[in-house]
Amino acid sequence: MKLQTSSISPLNDWLEPRQALDGLALIDHLFNRLDGLYPNKWRAAFANDMAIANWRTAWAEGFADEGVTADEVRAGLKACRRREWPPSFAEFFKDCRPSSDYQVALMEAVEQMGRRESGTDRWSHPAIYWAAVKIGSYDLSRKTLRELQPEWNRAFGDQLALGRWPEIPERRPALPAPGHTHSAEVGKETIKDMLRRLKGEADDYAKGKSESVDGA
Repeated sequence: MKLQTSSISPLNDWLEPRQALDGLALIDHLFNRLDGLYPNKWRAAFANDMAIANWRTAWAEGFADEGVTADEVRAGLKACRRREWPPSFAEFFKDCRPSSDYQVALMEAVEQMGRRESGTDRWSHPAIYWAAVKIGSYDLSRKTLRELQPEWNRAFGDQLALGRWPEIPERRPALPAPGHTHSAEVGKETIKDMLRRLKGEADDYAKGKSESVDGA
């Protein structure tokens, strides 16, 4: 039976029984899938029921905190077919979300939404644009990358799961209100300020993730 394709976020979504999975919780369904991929290896790694319960809680919390979607878990399971040994959470998470594609896409969304008002936005993929529309330019321009990341992971994951996307509509620069016309130089400086803020947040975010790993 397949995992559902809807976005997963709250911890309870991973732990509560689901009728579509014959009464199993998503995390238990994942346990069984991993057991099927690694017969005589997966269950052998757990000394007792307490060890399984600890795994269940730790992985469910990890998925909820990171905003992992069911489609990403499916990608992680697919990657396991090429692994000879069962993955740790960190290894499985990397397989669910290869490299830092989601974070790079978020940074593009923040930058290009900032440029869209002037009609100078350039998007590398329509899924990034439509995920940005889902979150909204207001939140993208005011929240930090750390605050945006979980919501972005869900919105972007949902878009990637679609497989097909409408074209990105052309944005015509809005006419300024009377008495509020800005020069091109002022507009460029505004964008530069935004990019400096974005870079600073990205550096802080990367540093924070590194420190959290080192302190784990």
